[in-house]
Amino acid sequence: MANTFFGLTIGSTGLNAGNIGINTTAHNISNIKTKGYTRQQTVQEASYSIRVYQGYGTVGTGVSVTQIKQLRSSYYDTKYWNNNATQGEYSNLESYSLLMEDYLDEFNLSGFTTEYDNLFKAINNLTINPKDVVSRNQLLNYSQSIAEYFNTLSTNMSNIQLQACDEIKSSVNEINTIAEQIASLNKQINILEVNGGDANDLRDSRMLLVDELSKYINTTIREDEIGNGMTEFYVFINDQELVDGYDYNRLVCEQRETRRNASDLDNLVNIRWEGSAVDFNMYDNSLSGSIKGAIQIMDGCNECYEVVGLKDTNGEFLKTSDGKYIDVQKLTEAEYNNYIAAGYTEGLTTYIYAYKNPEYKGIPYYQSQLNEFARVIADEFNAIIGQGDMNGEPVEPFFVSQYGEKYITAKGIHVNQKILDDTSLLPVSFDNSKGEANTDMAKALMELKEKKTINNGTFLEYLQSVVSVVSIDTSRARSFAKNYQDVVDTIDNQRKSISGVDEDEEAVDLVKYKEAYGLASKVISVMQEIYKKLIEQTGL
Repeated sequence: MANTFFGLTIGSTGLNAGNIGINTTAHNISNIKTKGYTRQQTVQEASYSIRVYQGYGTVGTGVSVTQIKQLRSSYYDTKYWNNNATQGEYSNLESYSLLMEDYLDEFNLSGFTTEYDNLFKAINNLTINPKDVVSRNQLLNYSQSIAEYFNTLSTNMSNIQLQACDEIKSSVNEINTIAEQIASLNKQINILEVNGGDANDLRDSRMLLVDELSKYINTTIREDEIGNGMTEFYVFINDQELVDGYDYNRLVCEQRETRRNASDLDNLVNIRWEGSAVDFNMYDNSLSGSIKGAIQIMDGCNECYEVVGLKDTNGEFLKTSDGKYIDVQKLTEAEYNNYIAAGYTEGLTTYIYAYKNPEYKGIPYYQSQLNEFARVIADEFNAIIGQGDMNGEPVEPFFVSQYGEKYITAKGIHVNQKILDDTSLLPVSFDNSKGEANTDMAKALMELKEKKTINNGTFLEYLQSVVSVVSIDTSRARSFAKNYQDVVDTIDNQRKSISGVDEDEEAVDLVKYKEAYGLASKVISVMQEIYKKLIEQTGL
């Protein structure tokens, strides 16, 4: 049969279970506002019964607390991380696209359109009096103002590209820091749990880090039991291993040896795994997160590639046998000199390349659009003015590159300084023998305002189409960012409905465990009276 004092033992297990329940509830209440905290719950069950070799067979031994478990849903965690990464991507795209839109929207504001109209007003005045000094100076000044506008706009775009590059570097550093912290927590958790403890608060810290990581890049986890209460915790980013138990891999940024697009800055970076032969594909379609948004802004060129190529005297670009354009920056000095000696000149061209640039229209795309505008307007003005009569002397090109390049870009376009210093170098007409009133060159320049010169449209229509593209992309990014934020908030609320601390539920648990503790105390009081009777009064 059971020990005479067995009832006291049973009562003590009830006291212990009630006390643990109250402490767990108190811990939940204390952390009701703690970010990342997961609600904990005591798991209790009837203790093993013992045989008493009586007709009733066995008797209960009280209650045992087997675990203090976290109430967490891996299903909602996974959904949260996936959508958090996508939201981070579109939120980043929205931020950068708004900057691009602000700069490009100058096309629709009075600044550029006023200068553009003033330029053609000056040209119109030349159709009346081609030798009018005021109108000739106005033509030069307004042309230079438009060139400076594109210089500034291109520089601003480069600054956005540099910001995106800096964010990529910062994101890589944050990913590495989080990986190191998770690996450290893995060790601490196993040290505690191998001795039968519960490292729930450390687990909360680890999952909070995974939440943070999922904003930067798409993240998944796996936890395997390895025995003796220990687990192996893995973290994967874009399906590549970042953390393996106590070890972690590092991402590094390395400066590019060559430009990916012709107008790129020189100090842009690629991402790779440190000390690993495995590639980190920055342009993988499955990649998401804020880091992808920054990559798309830095390198996005609508799946094409802008290259400084070589063109012959007919303006045709040289291609290799497999149909690719020659890229000047990939030639040796000797090869380059041979091409130049053969009469080839440098020029910008855009084509679908062998590797895939991000499909989002980032800085390289808009730089290429601005370069196209600069190239065409320079070609058109230079072609007309180049036909001018300078009494047998060669005509100076009107638009040139201020950096001495053999091709015109938005960043480099500039009115020839020689003409700015001496307006007599600007021809008056195509044929001086027709007299000072000959307006043929001025009229040819005036026709450029309405001429379908670029992408089957006028100069102004082309620029307006560029603005409409960035507006559409910005609106799309804003819409997706908002939609995914709503999804993330909804999923987070669903997560909190399971793992969050609810005041009412904790209040009910507090009363429940208080009553259980009180009843267990009553059991002990009853048993005390029984023992007192048994010990002090039996046999009297």
